[in-house]
Amino acid sequence: MASYLDLVEKVVMLQQLRDNQRTMRTLFANNSSPPFEQLMSKSLGEIDQKTLPSLNSMNGPRGDSVAPLDEEAKFQKSLKFVLEKEGSKLVHEDGGKESSRFGILQSTARAFGFRGNVRNITKEDVEGIYRKLWEKSGASSLPVPLAVVHFDSYINNPASAKRLLEKSKGDIDAYLKLRERRYVRLASAQPEVYGKYLQGWKNRIQSLRTMVAEHTKNGDYASSAVHSARNG
Repeated sequence: MASYLDLVEKVVMLQQLRDNQRTMRTLFANNSSPPFEQLMSKSLGEIDQKTLPSLNSMNGPRGDSVAPLDEEAKFQKSLKFVLEKEGSKLVHEDGGKESSRFGILQSTARAFGFRGNVRNITKEDVEGIYRKLWEKSGASSLPVPLAVVHFDSYINNPASAKRLLEKSKGDIDAYLKLRERRYVRLASAQPEVYGKYLQGWKNRIQSLRTMVAEHTKNGDYASSAVHSARNG
């Protein structure tokens, strides 16, 4: 399969051939040369058919080369982390308020169009809701692993996640420290409501730190590299 650079070179060659055609038309303006023009047009047409479909096949639904695949990879990585931590069991009175499943509260599911009881929510419904939350969170514009950290924070508390991102200025370590401090304050202020969740919250933050460390150690920069290359 041709690489992206190979296809770009073909497009450049195609443009050069078109320039040459215009030049030759000028030179032969006073001469009758239909055979030459016919051959040239045929050659250009053949190159168009071989090159342009290959380029189009690299584009996503919105015509953005590579970017949609990059965003989808980040979303799936973030969604996988969230679902692994939330699990699929029904949680009664999540946060002392209402039931949730897959980390989605009944009220949140309803707000995003789900009309049934959250206990019956399907994985397809869950992914659809989380995809909408992903779009609202702004995580798609962030590099991995910050995108994962921010998305996980956003589904916990959107307003808080926005403040954390702003205050940390995108520094992951600072972001996670601020998030942990917030949990400690909540547990201290209302121990009867949030005290039982504090250790679980801390464990989740530690899991995020582990994910970040593994990402850095393994040099897992595929998505970020494409994002950076596209944005200079």
